[in-house]
Order: sequence, then structure tokens, then C-alpha cells
Amino acid sequence: MQMQREQGVSFPPHLISLERIQELADIEETVDGSIRIGALTDLESCRTHPLVRRKCPILSEAIGAIASPAVRNRGTIGGNVLYGVGDAIPVLLALDARLSWFCENGIRSEWINDYLSKQEAPAKAAILTDITVASPVKGRCFFRKIGRRETFVPSVVTVAMYREMTDRHTIKEIRMVAGGGVNTPRRLKMCERELIGKELTDDLIVSLSAGIKEEAALIGDVFASADYRRTVAANLLLAALQSDR
Repeated sequence: MQMQREQGVSFPPHLISLERIQELADIEETVDGSIRIGALTDLESCRTHPLVRRKCPILSEAIGAIASPAVRNRGTIGGNVLYGVGDAIPVLLALDARLSWFCENGIRSEWINDYLSKQEAPAKAAILTDITVASPVKGRCFFRKIGRRETFVPSVVTVAMYREMTDRHTIKEIRMVAGGGVNTPRRLKMCERELIGKELTDDLIVSLSAGIKEEAALIGDVFASADYRRTVAANLLLAALQSDR
């Protein structure tokens, strides 16, 4: 709204602020060790919170790549999720985060992947209350944002990945995510299924390239073409797989 006002768009006659509901801006550890982050927690507080930095450093890293310090001090993690293309979303998808909503009939919870797939709240007038990330993180995490310059810019391509291996060096669990620009980040579930139970050989990694490009289905805009985005996303994810072997 601030950016719209600078472009000449008037504010609505009435605004409702939720900022004084402190319970929506808390970060705490739950009984099972997960991290519950209130939807109204500003991005900078989330990035620097000791619990997040200690138990989920990949989320702190991703939030540090969002916009500028001024934006991170005002923007909230809930707003970044509801924006639909926020740069925190890929990591939250890779970590299989859950969203909690306050609805007419009480609290409802859903996986962030389910929400993004339909792009609508679970009930009319539902309010996002918190985001929960399981902890401790058992596998390895990866995040990378590519922009037109190093900082303070929207993403051109953003990828994230979570990978957990078995004792036999085969993939036990994996979540791969691609997004960026106007693209809503998405899980690459067909590629994930292709990897489960397999060893990361060079041939397997190379064969994934076409599948990642196709399933990511990233579209282009004035800043980057669809082909460029898909190629970069594939290269980043494949490089992460190779380096973690």
C-alpha cells in the first residue's frame, strides 16, 4: 500500500490494523520441538530470532534475501506467504511448513503446499495466524535466489530443496521447489518421485534436467524469458544435488 501511495493511488477510507495483537507476532518452540511463527512477525525479527537462527538457519538465510532492510522491518512473514510469490515461500515449501487459520468454526491447519495449490484460504474471511516449521531439520537444506543485482530486488529465479538420505546413500525424502518473478513457487513432485529410493549418480542427475524445466513451468516477463528461468532453476537444483553427494 505504501508503494501504491507513492504511485498516486489513494488509501481506502478505512483501514483495520492487527498490529496490536501481540499473540500473532510471537515466535516460540512447541512441545514437539517445532517452531511456531506468528503471521504478524516482521521479516527482520524472524530472520534474527535466536530460535530460528539456531534450529532453522536456512529460513533466516532466505528471509535475508528479501527486499531491503526497510521492507523487512515492516513486511510480515504472513504477508510474504499470502502475497503468493514471496521469496520466503520456496524454503517454507521445502521444509513442508503448515499454516494455521482462524475461521468461523475455530482454528484450521493445512500444509503450505495445499494452500498454494488452490490459492485460497480454507474458509471465508479466514485469518492466517501462524506458520509452523518442523524441527529439528533432519536432512540438508538448500536455498538460492537470483536477481538482476545482488540485493534489494525482486527475484528472477528462486529455488529451494530439502534432502534426507538413508544409511545406504539413497534418497529417503526430497522436496524440490522452483519459483521467481511472477511465478508462484511450486513443488516438483514428479521429479521428487523419480529420485526417491535412488542413489545420486551422475547419470541420474543429468537425466533430471529436462524434467525440472518442464515441471517448474516458469513463465517469462520483461526481465527474463521462460527458457532462461527454467534453465537457471534446473542448473541450480542439479548443482545442489551434485555438491551434497
